[in-house]
Amino acid sequence: MSIAISGCGYKPVAQYGRDLLPDPVYVDVKLSGVEPQNGVYLKDEIIRTLKTQFHEKVAADRSVALSKIIVPTYTIKYSPLTYDLNGYVTRYRVTTSILFRLELPDRNVSKQIVSSEDVSTQSSSLTSSAARDTAIQVGIRKAMDQFIAWVAQKGIRK
Repeated sequence: MSIAISGCGYKPVAQYGRDLLPDPVYVDVKLSGVEPQNGVYLKDEIIRTLKTQFHEKVAADRSVALSKIIVPTYTIKYSPLTYDLNGYVTRYRVTTSILFRLELPDRNVSKQIVSSEDVSTQSSSLTSSAARDTAIQVGIRKAMDQFIAWVAQKGIRK
């Protein structure tokens, strides 16, 4: 009797991340002068992704990092989708565009990632503002999901 063991070649996404991004990883997001809070949220989301998805150590000091994720630019745009009878916007799309630049020990690569989220306006400006902020955060999370997929693909194609 013999037993054959074979593997399917599956590697978790975290392994691809560690293969491509040796830690510690430094994260730098250039803040927008218009809405700097979005840049803070973006940096927090990148760090969360590095820790939870890739199990990476994040460096507070650029000089000790083996890998760097730099976001030199990001934009958040609002596009009206529908209007009410009075001409007021009742639904709009929040489009997030983020340029990721990876500085790795053996190469530098860049990727522009665009994501969007639709949001309805509310009768109260406070709830509309909260819905807008939520749409921005969801758009950033969607962009991070695309970033994870891109890093996994880059890890495969070293």
